[in-house]
Amino acid sequence: MFLPTTIKEVRERGWDQLDVILFSGDAYIDHPAFGAAVVGRLLEAEGYRVAIVPQPNWRDDLRDFRKLGAPRLFFGISGGSMDSMVNHYTANLRLRHDDAYTPGGKAGFRPDRAVTVYSQILKRLYPHVPVVIGGIEASLRRLTHYDYWSDALKPSILAESGADLLIYGMGERVVQQVARAMRNGYNAKLLRKIRQVAFLSDESYVARLDPAAPIRLRSYEECLADKTAFGENFTVIETQSNLMEPTATLSQSHFVSSANCFASPRSVKPFFVRKISS
Repeated sequence: MFLPTTIKEVRERGWDQLDVILFSGDAYIDHPAFGAAVVGRLLEAEGYRVAIVPQPNWRDDLRDFRKLGAPRLFFGISGGSMDSMVNHYTANLRLRHDDAYTPGGKAGFRPDRAVTVYSQILKRLYPHVPVVIGGIEASLRRLTHYDYWSDALKPSILAESGADLLIYGMGERVVQQVARAMRNGYNAKLLRKIRQVAFLSDESYVARLDPAAPIRLRSYEECLADKTAFGENFTVIETQSNLMEPTATLSQSHFVSSANCFASPRSVKPFFVRKISS
């Protein structure tokens, strides 16, 4: 039996509410090549009630984002198996005319920067429901990053999307830990102990950390002003990402002021990443 994608299929299972609703920029294919299907099946195996909304329409009245209601635990978002910007444009910035992850290879069924678009819509419709983002699109943008298509440095995708938590890298086991930590509601203290996640916090969190534990990266604003600062950050991030037993928490300040930044219930100041476990 496939994971439900409509309210009718949810009712046929006898469910009155879902625990987790996954949104993906890909079509739903129940195969391990598709991350949303893998994550959905793993959560289902843990006993959670999971549904998938594949390629929701972001240009109409947003009925695809409303049709299943609010989940008990969280919304999960992935841009799909391929970064949405790579999916849409060639290296010469020419628009592609097909999409291998859409039925019939048709293009135009996901937006540019799909993770940010989906997250902003869900936070607007359901401001009190946690949004967890992941997949290649979110992973590559977890810190200040160079955006090829705009030829500019961008802040963390958490600051732009308003999401509450980011899972990066191979997140199939991490998402199970996140679901357990949210069984009784959004528990920031438990979630921040999980490896391989990123989140926004304020300076008070920094003050409570062991001074020897975090690695303070150059801030987003420093990177904008000095290319060398961005290069130094890149070296640290890649070095830490390739350690067999990483233990450091990376910290980067993002003093960004925009409506999107404050969609999360926490104020947008420093940004933290817990490193990948081996």
